[in-house]
Amino acid sequence: MKKLFVLLALLSGCSGQPDAVPQKWEGFDVRVETQPSPPRTGMNEVMVEVSGKHGKGVRGLVVSLRMGDTEPWKQTFPDGDLGVYHGAANLGPDHARLQVMIEQDGKRDILYFPIRMAASGS
Repeated sequence: MKKLFVLLALLSGCSGQPDAVPQKWEGFDVRVETQPSPPRTGMNEVMVEVSGKHGKGVRGLVVSLRMGDTEPWKQTFPDGDLGVYHGAANLGPDHARLQVMIEQDGKRDILYFPIRMAASGS
């Protein structure tokens, strides 16, 4: 639990605003964070955090990312049992809407996260 707290503290950064508005899936909270935060045009690390009751990370999911309907899905990799899934995406002003596909026990849904980009010149 201490590791999760430290990870969340590091991910929160100093901006005070999330990179994307959190959403719900099957009763779980789904958050997207980027590194750097806010993201810049180009390739950025993307972390999808899925948490359940009492903020406990949800493991055993298959989480995939893409930036547009014509792009192939790219599967993320889990960070131990923390419920954090890591991937990368090429973000930019014309493609700053991340698609996150979550699969578990035969259920599959796609969530759409508009990403708050860094101001140009940052």
